[in-house]
Amino acid sequence: MAKRDYYAVLGVSRSASADEIKKAYRKLALKFHPDQNPGDTKAEAKFKEISEAYEVLKDDKKRKMYDQFGFAGPGAAGGPGGPGAGPGGFAGGFGGFSGGFDPRSGGPEGFNDFFGDFFGDVFSGGGRASGGPRQTRGSDLRYSLSISLEEAATGCEKKISFIRDRGGKEDAAKLSISVPGGVKEGQRLKLRAEGDQPLGTSKPGDLYVIVQLLPHPLFKRRDNDVLLELPVSFVDALLGTNVSIPTLTGKANLKIPAGTHPGQVFRLKGKGFPDIGGYAPGDMLVKVIIDIPNELNDSERKALEALRSAGEQSPLVKSYKEQVQKLFRNRGSS
Repeated sequence: MAKRDYYAVLGVSRSASADEIKKAYRKLALKFHPDQNPGDTKAEAKFKEISEAYEVLKDDKKRKMYDQFGFAGPGAAGGPGGPGAGPGGFAGGFGGFSGGFDPRSGGPEGFNDFFGDFFGDVFSGGGRASGGPRQTRGSDLRYSLSISLEEAATGCEKKISFIRDRGGKEDAAKLSISVPGGVKEGQRLKLRAEGDQPLGTSKPGDLYVIVQLLPHPLFKRRDNDVLLELPVSFVDALLGTNVSIPTLTGKANLKIPAGTHPGQVFRLKGKGFPDIGGYAPGDMLVKVIIDIPNELNDSERKALEALRSAGEQSPLVKSYKEQVQKLFRNRGSS
């Protein structure tokens, strides 16, 4: 089966810089990593594909060979550099992907290491073991951590406590977790080697901290944007006003222009959630809700009656009435 173009897999051009390739890989790897998509075979296959592409394109020598020869390399039918080629051939130069790739092994540069560092957690423990006999590993644990939208926006330090199995005994563990700004609902933060290690196992499992975002009395989240419904009196909507509104990190001034309509949305650039991958932050979207009073006093009623009289002469109302009259005339003549 023919493989896809590695550049297309990462969504970059053939002239992309090493930094652009790395950023594209990190964004896709974060999205499709098996730890983020447990049991999703399609996501696992996609992660395998993007990891394979990055393994080639991150290396100048491999990338140059790929650009020159493509997937099969020179002499695809079995000549120099073809299948089974020795040193200097395409298969050897690419590290022999035909031997298979385990997406859970971490991918290029050890994605699990990147995944931990990227989320800023406390991944203690040494490097990954290489070679030697297979080690028996303890079970992974999961911990649900609830944080506010403000904490999700700015990042926070949280202390957690839980019970784990260490050597057949209960261990009351206490840890401090660095939650990165921009973390989303259901995001999993991995703390390596903080899980169970029962008797008979040679190393502990991992701890997955699953982020839960608490409901907010004012804000709602949509991807990296934050939504706010702003009640405005009908008088302020007609005449215009300036209001102070809360944001995720403080306050902001918002100008409501005269003639603002119900449901009109104002955008405050960069006032949303930061992007965990380092891209541009989201925006704050403020939706205007016109507050119509249920009761009026005499002075308010007189003022509105005067406004209604003036409104009947507006071009929009006048045009509408003319169209209605024309419609009735046509119906009467038919």
